[in-house]
Amino acid sequence: MATYKKWNSQEVDFIRNNYATKDEELAAKLSQLTGDNITVSMVRRQRRKLSLSKRRGRPKKNQVENLAEMQDS
Repeated sequence: MATYKKWNSQEVDFIRNNYATKDEELAAKLSQLTGDNITVSMVRRQRRKLSLSKRRGRPKKNQVENLAEMQDS
């Protein structure tokens, strides 16, 4: 299976705009949008290449509750 992909500008913009979400979710969404088999490692590699970093560690308890409330509404 090929792990190299020539990324077009729309795909790079999608990663740039949604880098805070899980790499698994980004890979699944990009696979649906493009029709290509995009793996988690491909998304992670591209995100790191763009110098986009996620917050480290587990979120605080009140942040998790706020996210759950936002998703429910």
